Amino acid sequence: MKISQTKLLQALRREVAILFKDVDILLIVLVSPLFYALFYGTVYVHKVETDIPVIVIDQDNSALSRKLIRSLDASQNLLVVRVTQDAVEAKSAIEDWQTQGAIWIPADFSKTLKSGRQAHLKVYLNTSRFLPSNDINRAVQQTVATLAAGVRLRYFQARGLNFDQATEQIQPLRVDDRNLFNVRQSYGDFLIPGVLALILQQTLLFGLAMSVAREFELNSFEEWQKTSKDNTLLMFAGKGIFYFTLYLAYSLFFFSVIYGVLHLPFHGRYGTFLLLTALFLLNVTLWGMIIGSFFRSKIVALQTLVFSSYPLFLLSGFSWPLQSMPWWLKNLSTLLPSTSYFLAMQRVTAMNAGPADIVRELLHLLLLFVLSTSLAYWRFQYLQKSVPLGASVRV
Repeated sequence: MKISQTKLLQALRREVAILFKDVDILLIVLVSPLFYALFYGTVYVHKVETDIPVIVIDQDNSALSRKLIRSLDASQNLLVVRVTQDAVEAKSAIEDWQTQGAIWIPADFSKTLKSGRQAHLKVYLNTSRFLPSNDINRAVQQTVATLAAGVRLRYFQARGLNFDQATEQIQPLRVDDRNLFNVRQSYGDFLIPGVLALILQQTLLFGLAMSVAREFELNSFEEWQKTSKDNTLLMFAGKGIFYFTLYLAYSLFFFSVIYGVLHLPFHGRYGTFLLLTALFLLNVTLWGMIIGSFFRSKIVALQTLVFSSYPLFLLSGFSWPLQSMPWWLKNLSTLLPSTSYFLAMQRVTAMNAGPADIVRELLHLLLLFVLSTSLAYWRFQYLQKSVPLGASVRV
């Protein structure tokens, strides 16, 4: 089947006319992506939690314990809202959500540490929220390690060791810990790219499914056929090219302008990113048309697909590793274009991966594209033969 340029332009003009005449589709395709990108991005604009409230149980009440408390409060992640000697008060503060953790300094803290022996701090965390508890634990570990190193350094120097010798005694084994990619260990830097990709996928899926369902709802499927000269490929191209081009432009806008507004690091190459994204959007475009062909109401199509957002995001392996999922969910995820795209997109944008680094994901998306094209072609060939011809509604 050949597609002439004139016929393709007619089909494209028809689809653009549908978009601007139908407010529902217009809102989904033109307004929702920008609104959700800015809204969700703004929610995570600070990217890391700061000033997490904690309470300190200071039973030592020494100069060293007070220095530790000041150091904890000076940490970017922590805010010491109260110092007490009553463990019951600290427990009550955690249970009432006034604080997210409690740090217990024992009565012999200063004496034990100055004698060169190991002192014990206890940290009680509200682990019902794992992000604050992890941040508290990391901040306490860093602060205590710094304070303890200073105390032990002075201890060994007082016994006649020079600075280098004392340092070796304090830290006989040194670990040089470096964050290679998400250097700030920012939750926002990790999550926002996945959210932006999900917005692209879902709004494109919604919009195309609604557009196809609208053809049946308004009995305009025959007109769609006539405009496309009963050419199945032209039907795909006329309805899909506009959305594909629009969303490819959205993706470039999201991962350049929105990234800049939200101060997100983009370490990749845009050529690789666009190649990967183009394959992904081609798959989503075809699936939008396939799914829409099973509905006779655009609103019902939207209401049904709305529930797919969270399952598709979870199955992508972005928020939870695929290897930790049940085998049947892991196998199911291989049928979804989002699985390969989300993981490869993360490597491209955060790790500067090139085409050679994501060749497996690219081939997977290409295979899914061939399969979805075949399925879409079979589905619309069937519809062209089975849908009765009748009066069409002009759009």
